[in-house]
Formats: sequence, C-alpha cells, structure tokens
Amino acid sequence: MEFSRNLRKGTSGEDVLFCKQKLLELGFYGDHITTVSRKTFGADTLEAVKRFQAQAALTVDGVIGKDTWAALIDGTITETEPITKPAVADKAKAICALALTRIGDLYVWGASALTDLSNAKIKVMDDEFARAITFRESQYKAGFADLMAHDCSGFLSWLMRQTGIWDDRKNCDGLWALCDVVARNELIAGDFLFRNSTTNANDETHVGLYLGRGMVIHAKGRDVGVVVEGINQGGSGYWHKCGRCKLLYK
Repeated sequence: MEFSRNLRKGTSGEDVLFCKQKLLELGFYGDHITTVSRKTFGADTLEAVKRFQAQAALTVDGVIGKDTWAALIDGTITETEPITKPAVADKAKAICALALTRIGDLYVWGASALTDLSNAKIKVMDDEFARAITFRESQYKAGFADLMAHDCSGFLSWLMRQTGIWDDRKNCDGLWALCDVVARNELIAGDFLFRNSTTNANDETHVGLYLGRGMVIHAKGRDVGVVVEGINQGGSGYWHKCGRCKLLYK
C-alpha cells in the first residue's frame, strides 16, 4: 500500500488498518492488545504511533505522515520494552491462579472473603443489598455453591492474605500506596489496575488484578460479581493508572 494522506486520531480507512497491523507486528501496542481489526485510529493507536516515532528518532506527534509511514513500511524498528519486562514473580503467579478460582463470587461492599451470604448479613454490609441478593440467587440457580463475597479491594486483600504475602485488609488507596507506578504497556501478570474518583485523581476508587494477555479480574459490582474482562472492556480509559505491588517482588 502506498502513502496517500496523513493519518491521525479520528481518521479511518484501510490505510489506518494497514498501519495498525504494522504497529502490532512490531510490538508497539504492548501485550494488552493482541489483535487489530477496526479501521479507526483511536487512543491506543495514537500511543503506539508515538512510541514508534520515539524509537525511530522521528518527530513524536502521533501523526502518521510520509516519514512515519516509510519507517513503518521498512519495519526494521521493533519495540524494545517487552524485552526489559521483569519476570513475573512466583507470588504474582500465585495470586493470579487463586483469583481465577473465584470467578462468579459476589460483590458486597466492605466484604473480603465473606462466607455468610444470608440476606441479613448482606443487608448489614451493603446499602444496595437488593442487587447483591438478586445476583446471589442467579448464581445459585446457575449451579454455584461455594460462593464468597468481596468488594474490589477486599478481593485483592484476600488474595494477598491467602498466598502469605500479608495479613491485612487494605482499601484502594492503601493498595496503591504499596505500588510502584508502571505504564500500561509495561504491565505483567500480577500488576494492579486502578480507577480514580471523577473529582480527584489521587483518590483510588476501584482496583483490579492484571492476569496478562490483556485480561483483568476484579470484583466489578453487585450485578456481576467477580469477572474476567479485557483491559479495554469499559473503553481504553476505564483504568486510570497501573501499579506493581512491591511486596510481590521482595
């Protein structure tokens, strides 16, 4: 395919898809995106283009012009970042494996591995108890028997307790305080993902566990419980920041 126009965020077409495929082949999307099929130039592609331009010593403007197009066609530049990722610690592997055994558990505010799922207990714990009880009944009907309940931070705290990493219960802010900041394209299994308050970027309100290959497990909410989803399930901006828990690498 020949260069015919500048490509930037918001443009679409076969030439956009062609460039996205090149960026994917060269590793500039990171491991949270494993396929590209849409012909639209979105936020993830913008970041991939900027990383490519920086690596190729081009002007980093996020626009695929003639020079960036030519460098992509040449294809000799590859993303070096995946090579520098640390090996996933055994502790991180352990919490990911344990987390996957709890898919389908309930979300109840303030809970962390709660086993008393009676109506009375859930009503005491959660102001929005009706939704949690409705989900519990749907899970029982679906054949789930060994259920527990967590909120998002309670779920991660339980995983850490069960694998011997700590004996504590932390909220989202407390979990963030244990982390070193990592970029999204630096994520490895066992890293934490956070959502912020809409009014305060320093107030973490939700947390999930990155499983690798672009997948996240989290106690998402009362209507769905503990689920595994793609990292971009709620849009590429759903997760606001990423952290690597220092206790997993001590």
